[in-house]
Amino acid sequence: MREKEQIWLCAHPEIAKEYRGEYVAVIGEKVVAHGKKLAEVIKLAEKIEKKPLISKVPQSEVLVV
Repeated sequence: MREKEQIWLCAHPEIAKEYRGEYVAVIGEKVVAHGKKLAEVIKLAEKIEKKPLISKVPQSEVLVV
């Protein structure tokens, strides 16, 4: 699993604001690809590294009570 990337993504809530409703591919501490179509994001990210962290950014903020 991409624990380093997951920790980095959670520590940077500005990513959620910038890429709301999109898929993001994270490698290390950087968003390397993003977009609305999952297949395109994967294809772009895999040019850099075979198994990037891919995450879907929610369309809106989610409140868990």
